[in-house]
Amino acid sequence: MPSRDERRCHYDAFVAHVRSLCSTPRIRSLLEDGRGRPPTQCPRMDAYLVKPCQGFGARRAHYTTASLIALERPAPDWTEQAPSAPLPHPGLTPDDLLEREPAPPDNWARRPNLGRTLADAARAHPHTAAGWQREVEVMGVLSADLLHTRLPHTVQRLLSLGLAYDVAVLLEDLAQWDFEPLEVAGRWRHSFYLTVPDTLLEL
Repeated sequence: MPSRDERRCHYDAFVAHVRSLCSTPRIRSLLEDGRGRPPTQCPRMDAYLVKPCQGFGARRAHYTTASLIALERPAPDWTEQAPSAPLPHPGLTPDDLLEREPAPPDNWARRPNLGRTLADAARAHPHTAAGWQREVEVMGVLSADLLHTRLPHTVQRLLSLGLAYDVAVLLEDLAQWDFEPLEVAGRWRHSFYLTVPDTLLEL
């Protein structure tokens, strides 16, 4: 079983791999079609995702994450990832990224989870703060199936505001949701409420 650091290295490598895939419009469109759907309903995604997921479980978390990455518009320059995500080593292919020796991401705890990103949206657009507050509260009580179905809409709203979220951290949280949903939801709420001023909240 992979260690925590190995899993986190894998999550970063998986995100880099999917972003590389999405540089091909046809593949990006295929991955986008999987949004909100379980892997059993997305057989065409298997050719691109079975190998990268091997040995790490959480198949639906990986497939959902891939479909969320494919939603990004316009397609960014994948050589310039968001500051919260480490850059892949130059000169490596996607397969190299998946097979390289794990490099423990020491700064993982400082990277923003989804709750922090929703809080950033609330702070940047105060008139929407109450809506984002309800969003983080509603997501916290959803089953895994309903959460995966809801996430594409939430992510599209964030992207429409020009806000980037840490995809690898979200992947880890989705992988954990099946086993410890209350813990993950609690982290999201805590990050949200620690970031948003009380004056913007419905208390």
